[in-house]
Amino acid sequence: MKNLSISFTLGKACAVHGSNIQHNNRKFTAENVDPTRIAHNITYKQQYVEDAYNQLFGKALREYNAKQKKPCRMIDNYYAHIVHGHREEPYYEVIVQFGDCHTAASRTPDGDRVKEMLDEYIKSFQQRNPNLYVFNAVLHDDEASPHLHIDFIPFYTKGRSIGLSKGVSMRAALKEMGYVPKNSSVNQLVMWEESERKYMEELLHRHGYEREDKDAHYLHMTVDQYKSSQEAKRMTESLRASRSVSCFEDMSALKMQLAQTQHRADVLEAQQESPYMSFYYADDSKQTFVQDELRRRGIPFRETENGFEAQKCYVDEIRKVEDNYRRPKRAARDQLRDDVDKTLMQSKDFEEFLKRLEQLKYEVKRGKYIAVRPQFDANYIRLKSLGEFYSEDALRNRLSAKYEYERDLIRKLQEAKVNNAPNSRVLTIMHSYIVAFSKGYFPVHKKNPKGILTWKNDAELDRLLELNAKINNGATLNSLRADMAEKEQAVREIERSISGCGTSDPMVTDKLNIALQIAQQELKEAADWVTTAEQVLGGTYLQCIGDQERQRRESEYLYNGTKPADEGTQPETQIAVPHRRK
Repeated sequence: MKNLSISFTLGKACAVHGSNIQHNNRKFTAENVDPTRIAHNITYKQQYVEDAYNQLFGKALREYNAKQKKPCRMIDNYYAHIVHGHREEPYYEVIVQFGDCHTAASRTPDGDRVKEMLDEYIKSFQQRNPNLYVFNAVLHDDEASPHLHIDFIPFYTKGRSIGLSKGVSMRAALKEMGYVPKNSSVNQLVMWEESERKYMEELLHRHGYEREDKDAHYLHMTVDQYKSSQEAKRMTESLRASRSVSCFEDMSALKMQLAQTQHRADVLEAQQESPYMSFYYADDSKQTFVQDELRRRGIPFRETENGFEAQKCYVDEIRKVEDNYRRPKRAARDQLRDDVDKTLMQSKDFEEFLKRLEQLKYEVKRGKYIAVRPQFDANYIRLKSLGEFYSEDALRNRLSAKYEYERDLIRKLQEAKVNNAPNSRVLTIMHSYIVAFSKGYFPVHKKNPKGILTWKNDAELDRLLELNAKINNGATLNSLRADMAEKEQAVREIERSISGCGTSDPMVTDKLNIALQIAQQELKEAADWVTTAEQVLGGTYLQCIGDQERQRRESEYLYNGTKPADEGTQPETQIAVPHRRK
């Protein structure tokens, strides 16, 4: 009786080489594909993953959104929510194979028998795994040996008191199918994979084969991991061969090489599975320095609103990069201009402005020309010497303009409330922002960094003013969401056009890629406006700004990379004894 091996390989959608649906569906052909045999492939199911998500979770999503009292907690696109949430994989792929190119090659009798077994396997897969929704399944017979690619979405329908009644989770899906973990080493995933391999072995027996154990139950490997594993195999074979050699030094060298190679393989595997951690910086120049250095070293990261996220395995190296940063020395006059701008906008009158400067450790000297002396500096600096906007008359005029802006805002807010205008919520947030800024809760964010700070040169107020203008022109939260959905559809259509054009005219492909970049940028802007509107109308806009500022300030005391990325901006308990970073 002939022996055939069993290969059951699980990959994640987000992992490198974890899944490639376009390759599976032969939207393009790789070098190992025989184009003359593509017609011998069998497509069992081919559905867009977005459509599968709508089919699976559309009803549960509508029920969830209907219960939300705050618009900011609603989920518009569940697939995008999972993809960008980085807590669950949007889908998985398994590659199933009996034998290999030597024992069951394509166009051989054994290869044809293997196709029959694979056909039986896929046709019973959904029945065996009711919580693993298959949206794409293809049998390839145009490569060296027949094999299956099965893409599926794991979902749960029970046991959730919060969130969606039906959602994505591999662990919950397997548990719902009866795979209850025994211990940390024998978890749901291990139990499920072993169950599938057992079924594959039964198929072998039914077709007159025995199982050849090649220990072929491994995860998808990146190129680096594959090279490392192959190098380890070569070292092992060399080590075995050297046992017949009397030279002890050669054996020792081979053992050392094998150990080093195995260590590199372990490091690569740890990197692949390492969770993401959050990094925040109070100093923008420090953040720029760190990110530039990470790019130079080839350390992957993903940017966030007020920092970035990187995998835990890189934390120690990132801290070394941070330690190499040296804050650039800033001229006393430049620092004084920023302090004057900020304190002026926080003050009610000129006297309070001077007192706030003194609270910042400036020594103020009154006279014909007001002068201040920075702490640890021997010389006074006349304010008028800072530029045309810093003389006493100019500063008083800036205060008057500040009063006028605030009075005008309050008047518009009162009128909007009386008329029950739709933009009253935006004007309320603008007024609350000014009050919070005056109390020192928020930092300075100029729209034009080179200009002086005024309410008309404040990035947050400018954003709110743009939203106010949109609402005055008839925009609503639903219309902003509809606009985002249209732009999302436009991106999707261009992506489908690119995948469908295959190896056609390169000029056409280039034009489509440019159009895709433009569409993606428009989608990002539309999504940003939806987020802003949801936060403003939901009453969380100022809270989000405050959370970001808290995280920036914490970065001066807490070690970066200690907070998991999926914690987001959840409130934390106060640190009783802060440890300042070196």
